[in-house]
Amino acid sequence: MKKNYCLYLLMAISSLILFGCKKDALLADNVQLQSFSFDPSANPGLKESVLGTIEGQQIHITVPNSIDITKAIPSFHGSSDKLIAYVGQTVQESGISAVDFTKTVVYRFVTPDGMSEYSVTAEKAGSIVSFGFYASDNPEYLFRDYPATITKLDIKVDLPVDADVTKLVARYTKSNGTILKYNGTDFVSKETVLDYTLPQSLELQDVQSGTSENFVVTVGRLTAPVWSTVQLPDFLNINNVAEAGLEINPVNRQPYVSVQFSGSTDDLRKGLITTWNADTKQWETLGGNTGFTPTRADLISLDFSKQGVPYVAFRDYTAGTNAQYASLMKYENNAWSFVGNQQGSFNRVNYLTLKLDENDIPYQGYVFTRASSPYPNRGTYVESFNGSTWSGQTFAQSSTGWYAKMFKGGDSKLYYVVMDLTSGTATRKPSVYKLDNGVWNLVGNVNVGPAESNSGGINIDLDVTADGQIYMVYQSNSPAYKTFVMHWNGSTWKQFGDGISQSTSSSANRDNVAISIHPDGRVFLAYGDAINGIKVCTFNESIGNWNAATQISAENGNKFVMQISKEGIPYLITVINNKAALFKYDIPGL
Repeated sequence: MKKNYCLYLLMAISSLILFGCKKDALLADNVQLQSFSFDPSANPGLKESVLGTIEGQQIHITVPNSIDITKAIPSFHGSSDKLIAYVGQTVQESGISAVDFTKTVVYRFVTPDGMSEYSVTAEKAGSIVSFGFYASDNPEYLFRDYPATITKLDIKVDLPVDADVTKLVARYTKSNGTILKYNGTDFVSKETVLDYTLPQSLELQDVQSGTSENFVVTVGRLTAPVWSTVQLPDFLNINNVAEAGLEINPVNRQPYVSVQFSGSTDDLRKGLITTWNADTKQWETLGGNTGFTPTRADLISLDFSKQGVPYVAFRDYTAGTNAQYASLMKYENNAWSFVGNQQGSFNRVNYLTLKLDENDIPYQGYVFTRASSPYPNRGTYVESFNGSTWSGQTFAQSSTGWYAKMFKGGDSKLYYVVMDLTSGTATRKPSVYKLDNGVWNLVGNVNVGPAESNSGGINIDLDVTADGQIYMVYQSNSPAYKTFVMHWNGSTWKQFGDGISQSTSSSANRDNVAISIHPDGRVFLAYGDAINGIKVCTFNESIGNWNAATQISAENGNKFVMQISKEGIPYLITVINNKAALFKYDIPGL
């Protein structure tokens, strides 16, 4: 080989000298090229030789998919055995030199007696241009999109370790004039269901030439998801944080974080909302970095319209007759504006939550902080806004509550949950109501659960499946601190799995529960205590109980909010050491 290379080098030098001395002779354009091809010996994976068409000084050739068009190795032969080829000033060896054929390539062929230039135009063979498995095509198995990497004839798609690959639908695009088949039948994009446990071979047929190539689809597995800390922006912690909340925008599917600052003056105790911008890869505020509320605010509750417009309700401390009444605002055209009158709620509010119903009508649920005749102290209340005024009601069967919260289920219905005080503190348990056609109806019976919670505003959380099954978690302290999950199957309430014991040094641990349902049906439960920090577990249907919990923080937080995006990414937010702390459960690197 070394000897041949030296010979080529000497010939190249000689030809350059000759070219300098006999320029006019070389321009005679008298070097005849006899063949130009891609051969299997030079291009591994190629089954048979592909011949180029030589027409005058133009060469046209097809590059099969088994060849990387950016590194294709052609073979060529001329009428002279002393032929030397160049691309630019670089010597080309037949069957050895790789060339990028994505653009027209000009070859210069030189012999001792002359020179000719040939323009080579390569066209990639009919191909699968894109391929992947998409959430909208596989709603039962995938919750985000997974495009493939296509290398020559190999199509590789990595999917989550727990994804069922036995009944997947692929989406693809291909070159015009081609047909894709599986086992002799048409392979239809977004329709054909296959088992991808083992690699699958797809035949791409070129209609015009009658040739075909087999692409092999291999499904790999991504690393398992893990809980990790999300780095929040510095401006979110310019002051200490008293409370933190979290919602997922239904349109862009990004997390929105709300915080209530704490400080020595009302101006330092405003509310702030920020979101992750997936395009700029930065956190951005909705309003200024010091907060969007007029003055001090707390009980900040965020929700979205179906178009993704953010709405927020909060207890508004603006001085005046209605101090500590609720205000409702929305964010459009990069600005916040009041919806209805500022501080327009019926009464002063406690345990305030905001939800928009399936018709985008805002609802505020809360408990009265003070009696407002004829309503009782700690009266339960929900009001809706019709575009100009608020109208509301109490709950006859649960007229008073120590704690209350409103939710929007996967069935798009609104739910109101109250730690029911109506029968007295000795039987304090949750009661659940559902909004149907403008009417709030009790779900099952009042006072759901196996044990009481007889002091403090012990937290409740709830999520609902698309078919109306309810999963509710609440904390009890009688006879011992335990967390219980209750399941409404459409007809009855039953305890879901064992109660989970918690260690507590004070009542400060009692707000630390959250529950959320994954798009694949898994139930995620978060809880915390004084000793074990923050833990998250899932329910195991096969054993009818909770899987071993994962500790996501050695330190406990103050109040948990957990949301799971449509892509199946669980997020949990809390406050640790007076700072907002956000965690997510996702595949590293995605």
